[in-house]
Amino acid sequence: MDFEDRHVTVTPEGISLDVVLAGLGSRFVAFLIDFTLQVLALIGFAIVVVSAFHGSGTTTSGLVEGGAFALFVLVDFIGYFIFCEMLFNGRSLGKRAAGLRVVRVGSQPVGFWSSLLRNVLRLIDMQLGFTYLVGSVLILSTSRNQRLGDLIANTLVVRERVGAATTWSRSPWTSPASFGRPAWSPGLSVAGTPSYLPFELAHWDVSAVPDAELALARTFLANRGGYTQDARVRLGYELAGRIWPLVAGPTAPMPAEWFLEAVLLVKSARS
Repeated sequence: MDFEDRHVTVTPEGISLDVVLAGLGSRFVAFLIDFTLQVLALIGFAIVVVSAFHGSGTTTSGLVEGGAFALFVLVDFIGYFIFCEMLFNGRSLGKRAAGLRVVRVGSQPVGFWSSLLRNVLRLIDMQLGFTYLVGSVLILSTSRNQRLGDLIANTLVVRERVGAATTWSRSPWTSPASFGRPAWSPGLSVAGTPSYLPFELAHWDVSAVPDAELALARTFLANRGGYTQDARVRLGYELAGRIWPLVAGPTAPMPAEWFLEAVLLVKSARS
């Protein structure tokens, strides 16, 4: 029995994107980590400011100290999330530790304006005080586990698949010598569809791969014959390296193009 909250969208290409939504518990853990880091940064800044203006005793220095502190509080508690989500592709440090990521409702990467909007509205979600009571009630009561910031910015917080990344950690795509040609056995019928999957691919989970990455992989494979050998190898490695951490199931390295073909085959068979 599956107790996970899932969100499924269908792209214009007819591909079903299935992601696991983050619940209140995992989001609270991520928030605690982020909040602890923010408080530590605030304490450190306060010590520096107090030390810099210690003993001045003037009204001007007091105003400067207060203004600097207020500006840092704003940057620390709002700008921190925006900066991290832009730098780490939708993940704050707490979300990275908890295995979560912010994405658009259609599974596209979160953009600057979406991140800005959802994090400015954090000021409402975190009421009363730092309890996040408003946000918690909305996460529990909305169908896609969204707080107010997510609802307005059209974003979701989803759980990441990390199993494949662990398998691949000792064998990067830039090591062609590690590749082994996969020996796929005859296909298995996928229930409800006329498609067939090789036995070795039947357990793969590709639901976390965004449609944008799938479109890039499909375009690359369709046009690979027109690339030079060096460009073909480089683009294949780059695309495979980006998609690999989002796929659960592969147990051994394989050529980049074989991996991309396998991801598209699994996705199409289950769409």
